[in-house]
Amino acid sequence: MNLVKIKINFIKYLKNDRGLGLVEVLISSVIAVIILAATALLFTHNQSILKNESDSTNIQAKGRLAVDRIEEEIRMAGFGLPPLQGVTAINANSISFRINLNIVRTTTPPCTLPCILGEKAGSLGDTTLTVIDETGFSSGDKIVIRNPNFNQWELNTVTGTSSGTLNLGTALSQDYDYGINTNLVTVNKYSDVTIALSGTNIIRTVDGTATNLISDVNATNGIAFNYYGVTNADEVIRLGFNLSLVDPANPAATVEFKTDISLRNS
Repeated sequence: MNLVKIKINFIKYLKNDRGLGLVEVLISSVIAVIILAATALLFTHNQSILKNESDSTNIQAKGRLAVDRIEEEIRMAGFGLPPLQGVTAINANSISFRINLNIVRTTTPPCTLPCILGEKAGSLGDTTLTVIDETGFSSGDKIVIRNPNFNQWELNTVTGTSSGTLNLGTALSQDYDYGINTNLVTVNKYSDVTIALSGTNIIRTVDGTATNLISDVNATNGIAFNYYGVTNADEVIRLGFNLSLVDPANPAATVEFKTDISLRNS
């Protein structure tokens, strides 16, 4: 009797056990889809963060190299020239200056001490200048001739060289006398340099020859100069310098550099 009862109850249990219904299956599927979507979204977000960090690191390294080079050249503006003759033009997005880039320089032969009154290193109207070493100078070079003790100087050009002589593009505009404390006159080669924003590039122009210094800068304010109220180029002794870069393939990857530059030769 008990066996029959147990058998009947088991049969009823089997009939009532229908498994998961459609509603339960749909709910389970929705939950699974939500979990998968959240996992995919999190993975994509993490990948995006990693890519942005990588891109930012790359442009930061590129920008740092450009900043170091620009900062070094601007700081040395006027090297080899008289005071306040380095910076020649200023703008919010550009700066022009003179500089002896390759440190090419020489002097006139020193007078025999004690210097004889009226002895000259060069005379008004001379079209040649005697120097101790013409090496490094060539036709077309721009030069500054300077007697620092008497605050005499002039800009000139070289049209040719021979042993111990520079041929000048323009006749000397004044006499260069030796004095008690002055027994030589200096000659420095110089270049005209401009650093300027052009579209998304920063262009460095040296004596008319332009090269691309750095790409992928902000087209509006990729390079910006602050002259702290100074409006005359020859009065610039310090300036603020900003560089802003952006990865064109990933606008979220940006970097900005800011620094102050004090000119050493002002």
